[in-house]
Amino acid sequence: MLDKIIVDTSVLIALDKINLLPLLCKVYSEVWVPESVKKEFGEIMLPCIKFTRSKGKIINLLGKDLNLGIGESEVISLAQENNVHVLIDDLKARKTALSLDIKVSGTIGFLIKAYQLKLISSALEYANKLRLIGFYIADDLLLDIKKLEEGQKL
Repeated sequence: MLDKIIVDTSVLIALDKINLLPLLCKVYSEVWVPESVKKEFGEIMLPCIKFTRSKGKIINLLGKDLNLGIGESEVISLAQENNVHVLIDDLKARKTALSLDIKVSGTIGFLIKAYQLKLISSALEYANKLRLIGFYIADDLLLDIKKLEEGQKL
C-alpha cells in the first residue's frame, strides 16, 4: 500500500462511475480530499479519506492568473505545502503541478497501479469502460495499457 495522495474531483468522478472509488483505500493509506473538491464531488464515505484545507497563498494565483479550477488549485497548493503526490486529470493542472515539482498521476495511472498491485484483473477493461462513458483516452495510451498487460515493453 502506498502512503498518501491528494485527489481532484475528476478522478473521484471517473472512479465512481466505474465503481472503483473504494479501491483508493486499497492503494493508498490516506486519500486527502480538499474542501473545495468535497464541495464539487459531494460526501465520500471511505475510511482512508481525510478532508483538508490548504493554507497556501498560491491558490489565488493558480485560480486567477492560470485559470485553474478551485479544486485543482487547492490540490496543487496542498501538494506543494505537504510534498504529497496528486491524482489530477486536467492537462493544464498536470503541467502546472509538474512545473512546481509535484509528482502527478491521473485516473489511468491509478488503474495501472491497481492492476500492478493485482487489485483489478485489467486496467484496459476499466479504461475502456471510462471511454464508453465519455472519458477521453488517447488511442496510443490504450495501446500502451494493452502492451503492459501483455507483458510487452513500452
